[in-house]
Amino acid sequence: MTPTHRTPPLRRSSPATPRWRRAAPAQQRSRETMERFAEAAELLLREKPFEEISVQEIVARSGRPVGSFYARFGSKEALLPHLYERYDRTLEANFAEWLERVDWLALELPEAIAATVDLLLGMYESRPWLIRALALFARSRPEAIPEEVVRRRALIYEPLVRHLARHRRRIRHTDPEAAIRFGIFLVSSVAREKLLFGGAPLARVTPISSAELRDELVRALAGYLGRAA
Repeated sequence: MTPTHRTPPLRRSSPATPRWRRAAPAQQRSRETMERFAEAAELLLREKPFEEISVQEIVARSGRPVGSFYARFGSKEALLPHLYERYDRTLEANFAEWLERVDWLALELPEAIAATVDLLLGMYESRPWLIRALALFARSRPEAIPEEVVRRRALIYEPLVRHLARHRRRIRHTDPEAAIRFGIFLVSSVAREKLLFGGAPLARVTPISSAELRDELVRALAGYLGRAA
């Protein structure tokens, strides 16, 4: 008998599990309370990793009752998407400010590449205790990151792409913008691994100082953009 192949039913998106549930703040007081919890968590992250922080420590540092925390978050982990979105909003403004500090029109390609590396390194060096926790969260639970946040993050780097694309004639690639985006990803990935996860085996067996890391990333990006086929 020929087996019957049945089309599996469409999977419906399920509501957030209690672990990731968080209440949308409808009132100013609720928004202020959520901000207090977020500030308390970030302060604690300066002292130890997120996995070692307890809800009791967060509520104690925030000065709010534990019931107020669970009224807004289904668990300690449910605070992470809120922290991610909160950081993302500040990153957009900060990135724009960092870009404005550089006179891009006055730079040739080598200087623009160096400024790009400095900017990306500075981004990770600004709040490493927080960015490390958010990077681990985004890697382990990417489905918990709202699509709006992902789209907004993609747009943040576009002004930097445009600044480097002014030198497209010196970029040896059939698609200069694609090469620049990959170069930004390349620099960001190495910087993230070394600055945020320096204790991991691969980072540990690649000893390099902060100054050397900067110089090597400048060489890597310059070599890629200048020699990419």
